[in-house]
Amino acid sequence: MLLGRAANIDDEQLAHLGDDPLPEGVYDDEAATIIRYSQASTRMDPIDDGLYANLAAHFDQGQIVELCFVVGFSNLVNRFHATFLTAVDEHTVDALADSCPLPLPSPRS
Repeated sequence: MLLGRAANIDDEQLAHLGDDPLPEGVYDDEAATIIRYSQASTRMDPIDDGLYANLAAHFDQGQIVELCFVVGFSNLVNRFHATFLTAVDEHTVDALADSCPLPLPSPRS
C-alpha cells in the first residue's frame, strides 16, 4: 500500500487490487494487465497464452522477466511474513489504516 501510494496509485485503484474481474475504467490497459498477471501468479495459476500475449503487447521480454521476478519475490516475502506473522511496526500500521484490501493476519496468541 505504501509503495502503491508512493507510485501515485490512488485509493480507488488500491481498493480494487484484489477484485476479479477488475472493474472497468479504474485502470488503464497496461496496469490492468500487470494486475491480472500478479493475481494469477500469486494464486499460482498457470500463465496462459492469452495473458502472456497481453503482457507481450505492453512489454518486451526483459520487462516481462523483471515483472515476473518482482511479483515472485514479493510473494516469497509475503509468504515468509504470513508464516511467521512478522510484527508490523506502528508507523506502517498507522499509514495503512483500513486501506489494505487484503487484511493483515491476526497475531497468534
